Amino acid sequence: MIAVADVRTRGFEETQPGDHIVFIYEDTAELTAFVGPFIKEGLDRGERCLYVFDDLDRAEVTEALTAGGVDVTREIQRGALLLMNAEEYSVRSPFDPLKMVELNSKRVAEAGSMLFSGLRIAAEMTWALRAPVPEAALAEYESILHEALGSGPATIACMYRRGRFKAAVLQRVISSHSKAIAGDYLYLNLSALFQELTRRDSERFLQSSSERRVPKGGFYYHQGDPATEVFMLTAGKVKTIRADPEGRSTILRIVTPTETFGGVSALGGTPRLASAQALEDSRALVWDVPTILRDIMSHPAVSLNAVHLMARRVGEELDRAQDLATSPVERRLARLLHRLAQSMGRKTPDGVVIEVSLSGEDLAALASTTPSTVSRILAGWKRLGIAGAQRDRILLQDQQRIAAIADVRAGEDLPKTGRNKPPQKK
Repeated sequence: MIAVADVRTRGFEETQPGDHIVFIYEDTAELTAFVGPFIKEGLDRGERCLYVFDDLDRAEVTEALTAGGVDVTREIQRGALLLMNAEEYSVRSPFDPLKMVELNSKRVAEAGSMLFSGLRIAAEMTWALRAPVPEAALAEYESILHEALGSGPATIACMYRRGRFKAAVLQRVISSHSKAIAGDYLYLNLSALFQELTRRDSERFLQSSSERRVPKGGFYYHQGDPATEVFMLTAGKVKTIRADPEGRSTILRIVTPTETFGGVSALGGTPRLASAQALEDSRALVWDVPTILRDIMSHPAVSLNAVHLMARRVGEELDRAQDLATSPVERRLARLLHRLAQSMGRKTPDGVVIEVSLSGEDLAALASTTPSTVSRILAGWKRLGIAGAQRDRILLQDQQRIAAIADVRAGEDLPKTGRNKPPQKK
């Protein structure tokens, strides 16, 4: 995941064929600053470009592209540029993600038959609200589209206006794209800690933060360090790890973009209870404790969000402890995969893909068992066509069977503490 801090101040960054980009914008000024260079780059590379307008009208799109250096009339006349509205672009109701992906695949093939080097699509995703497309179907479409594109000749930017979509929807689509472009203000608004802030208050929070980039394998902090900072992840993935006195490690949590970490010990005034290590190149906003406490205390909504987040972390640890005491290993592993699928999985024609670099030792630590046990269970699941794991991804081929083993219904959250069924014999 690559995040660009602010397209208006840092400009447009070059793309690669096969990129599946989510661009989250706050207003039309951010949208027009992005689309001109994006389409111009595609035309300069010999690609056919398709622009789907909905938030803007045709005249506004033409003006934005012209300002970006595109000769709109000439490019349309030679077939290199297409402007479509929502009805022309999408499949008829009811919306079918697979049919929509097939339609775009045909457009890619058509561009190739016309001797263009590829197809570039910039789609204002407000068309999905007009259709209307159910949230689950939209998330499925984005996931399948990402898998279908691969490293082929299509480059697609799905452009979402922050105020028109729920935060949960935007958090989900971020995980379905290879690149995310958004301002830090927008990441802040998607975080559970900072939601409901005004633009002015959000900008003040941003001004009081700094940025920290950590390469894959590096640490944001170590267990036992003084807890002097609170972090919010904007790109990459981070695992929090706790080691016991004998040196055995347990992974407590996988952190994904827009989530905060390091806050429990920092706000509680205790040394770090765990280490935070980057699973891939990562980027986070950072606040020192005096600053975050001052800002939290001056904003009741953020104070309440902080209480809710800390309560959620405690609940997660209670659930984990109960699972460890009462659930067989196979169920614990199934519940782990179920949680990962809910937080970062994307649907594909082959099943749910969880793109995260976890070794057998990591999975064992997350499930509180041994690597050999994880290997044995996964080998059995692979033979049965239930799930398989590689170094950089996990594929759930049969999510319903995983949910059954985890003792939940597919698509539902795990049972909360105190609601588990009686323990089964191991």
